[in-house]
Amino acid sequence: MKSTLEKFLKIDRRLIFLALAIVLFFPIVRPLGLPNKNLGKDVVNIYNHIESLPAGSFILMSLDYDPATRPELHPQAIALVKHSFRLNHRIGIFTLNAGATGMIEEIAERIPKDIAPAKVYGKDYVIFPYQPKPQAVMTQLGIDMYAIYDKDRNGAPTREMEVMKGIHSVKDMSLGICVTGTALLDAWVAYVGDKYNFPMAGGVTAVSQPGYGPYLQTGQLKGLIGGMKGAADYESLINELDKGTSGIDSLSLAHILVIILIVTSNIIMLVLKYF
Repeated sequence: MKSTLEKFLKIDRRLIFLALAIVLFFPIVRPLGLPNKNLGKDVVNIYNHIESLPAGSFILMSLDYDPATRPELHPQAIALVKHSFRLNHRIGIFTLNAGATGMIEEIAERIPKDIAPAKVYGKDYVIFPYQPKPQAVMTQLGIDMYAIYDKDRNGAPTREMEVMKGIHSVKDMSLGICVTGTALLDAWVAYVGDKYNFPMAGGVTAVSQPGYGPYLQTGQLKGLIGGMKGAADYESLINELDKGTSGIDSLSLAHILVIILIVTSNIIMLVLKYF
């Protein structure tokens, strides 16, 4: 008995790494949907705000993240697009971060495949090209957006698109959402939200989330999705489990495995010492 316990304490660490890899693998391949009852209040707020908008509302999504923050922010963007389409809202997608163009192209390819196959480009959604100088773009969006976005990313005239009917500036839109791993959300609040009394919401990395508490308290942000946990919360709300849920499931199982190993090792140490 004693020798068996001692062998456990000297187990090859490669076996532990293998067990951890197995635990991480399955949720990544397919979300398990582990119980997630502690939904973030700010995530619920943005969900409820989008739910409250009448069908046909125009939502402007500025997806300003790059590959470095993709694991946390891309699932947020996908969930927001799915939810908006489900409620038959119109969507305008663009970025003020050159590094995000690849992610937007991926979303553009996925929309007709698995995000919202019934939605038609030019009628239900439009994707604008990347523009530099974020503050200048934000200011112009409150005056006349066609001065900078008269064409979509493919060069087609945006004025003639059905999705843009009645839209001339952010004053004609219902909500703006900035998903970013930079400080651009602060700029959106200052240059667009406050200046033009435009409702804003956001999605940020987990490490940045606490800094936006004041904006939420004052109502300058209608809601906020923070990190992968926030993405998983939003996926739970719309009942569409995807990469956010996969990530949280993997982290949860990995933590459980580590806790089991720690507790088991300590019990064995106590048994060997006192018995």
